[in-house]
Amino acid sequence: MLISISGAGKSFGAERIFENLSLTVEDADRIALIGPNGAGKSTLLAMIAGELEPDEGTVDRRRGLRIGYFHQNSGLESDGTIGSELRGALSAVFETERAMNEAGEALAKIKDHASDEYRECEERYHRLQLAFDAMEGYQAEVKINTVLTGMGFSSFGRETPVATMSGGERTRLALAKILLEEPELLILDEATNHLDFKMLMWLEEYLAAYRGAILAVSHDRYFLDRVTKKTWEVEGLKIISYPASYTGYQKLREERIALMEKEYDRYQNEVARLSEYVDRNIARASTAQSAKSRLRMIEHLEEAEKPLPPEKPPVIRFSSPVRPVKDVLDIAGLTLSVGEGEKRKTLFRALSLHVMRGEKIAVIGDNGVGKSSLLKALAGLIQPDAGRFEWGRNTRVSYYEQDDGRLSPGKTALDELWDRYPRKREAELRTLLGGLRLSGDEVYKPVKVLSGGEKARLKLALLMLEEGNVLMLDEPTNHLDIGAKEALDRALSAFDGTILIVSHDRYLLNRLPTRIVHMSAEGVESFEGGFDAYMELQKRREAEAAGQKPASRAAGSEAGKEYFRSKRQRSEEAAAKRRAKALEEGIAAGEARMKELEAEIADPETASDFPRLSGLLAEMEALRTKLDQDYEEWENILCS
Repeated sequence: MLISISGAGKSFGAERIFENLSLTVEDADRIALIGPNGAGKSTLLAMIAGELEPDEGTVDRRRGLRIGYFHQNSGLESDGTIGSELRGALSAVFETERAMNEAGEALAKIKDHASDEYRECEERYHRLQLAFDAMEGYQAEVKINTVLTGMGFSSFGRETPVATMSGGERTRLALAKILLEEPELLILDEATNHLDFKMLMWLEEYLAAYRGAILAVSHDRYFLDRVTKKTWEVEGLKIISYPASYTGYQKLREERIALMEKEYDRYQNEVARLSEYVDRNIARASTAQSAKSRLRMIEHLEEAEKPLPPEKPPVIRFSSPVRPVKDVLDIAGLTLSVGEGEKRKTLFRALSLHVMRGEKIAVIGDNGVGKSSLLKALAGLIQPDAGRFEWGRNTRVSYYEQDDGRLSPGKTALDELWDRYPRKREAELRTLLGGLRLSGDEVYKPVKVLSGGEKARLKLALLMLEEGNVLMLDEPTNHLDIGAKEALDRALSAFDGTILIVSHDRYLLNRLPTRIVHMSAEGVESFEGGFDAYMELQKRREAEAAGQKPASRAAGSEAGKEYFRSKRQRSEEAAAKRRAKALEEGIAAGEARMKELEAEIADPETASDFPRLSGLLAEMEALRTKLDQDYEEWENILCS
């Protein structure tokens, strides 16, 4: 055990943050810490790391425990260079190497190999060599190069001064340094900020093989699914632990809350039943004794905990009263450059793309390739160098911009909406903002003092009011907490219009798109399905390019047929495949749960606990009905 927290509580002034926490971190744990912004996640990390002490209770750490704590947006501050900082992370290795080399040189100078001096020097060299091997010292430079490449520093010289680097680069370097130190407990507070796709995927692979424990706070749900196996959720003043990564936690949490509600209702009903008996019989001499026994029963009933009401997610809905034509957008030969004079740079050339009504298209590509600029050009905010694009008849385009350039810093949040929609009633606009968790006096705050998350929700309010049938979204999940991201995911999935989205949120990219468009300087390439399907295809291509097992002729023939099918057919078939896969996963989970229920019902202790037995039987019946329905739908998809 690395960390043991027992009865810990923490307050800041009159504000209570945590109460009676009892948690442990084991040697190989992979833990995600989640909760709303401001819930106290960073406070808990600081307590575990020893930067804060609890007001009551204890936080015990294993003697000599090495903790690496990456603070949120903590850029490295140093007068050194990239090379000196990363070698400093392995200072014990290089110091051992220096001492070993000195001992070797001293040993070579001693001529009398039978002398005590030679024997002592030889023993010292041997001890240092063993220690150097144990530290994997011969791999030190390889480790440095691996982490530098993974964190995006392959083009940087080792002598690059840290002081000349950007804030994002210093943040990545701070993370690289902590990774090289290989602490026994690695604490990551929003470590995925400032990382592109390649860096994120490298980090996930690196952490998968990490030998220590990991405790991570992140709004990147895909990252949490790939890296963690346990989830701690901040709920009120407590931490609830779930034995699953993020996606599994969602299901377990729903089941836990449903069970708690059922137990609480059962408790309340039992108390009400006994109390009614007491009220009817306590005054009559013939039944007073039995009424008193019912009172004692009430006193001895184990009180069921009422589940906390879940935090209300933002209310996000997109709709449009106007239906556009089938061909929503046609882009032909579009070329776009930015900058002036010698600094002018061409982002992409001769880009062509056709978008049909109802498609949900994610645009991805390397940073700087022009994804955001493409949306700006389509929104009419910048002019392309060449080519054309044409929106279809009856299209209403709503554009969510990544930055806040179209917001007025001096206006209040309410006035930002009201000035654009003066015919709307104040109550209507306040209800809209309240649904997005901007309520009370917050609506009168100037935009310039709003947090990043509040500005993001204000821009979503504007998007909802525009009622566009085409949504162009540039990094809409930036600054949103997990609850708001989930609400946005649901709203975009339910939207029956057309979506063009630029995003680094791989969890969203896996659930929303019907098509992924990879953008490069040479143009675009389209792929059916979500992010995982896209990545799987890329891996196959890389394997084939490296001379590994090539795709079969039959597979190539099927790929050709796929190309010539209509876009609508391909979209419908991709959706059917995704649904079939989801049903298969659900059926597997349901059958596993059915086996668990059968084992629990067969347990002799369960047979004597009638309320529990009734609950298990009811759950089994509901699950059997659900499995029958899922099997029927799955078979229909396969036969269609």
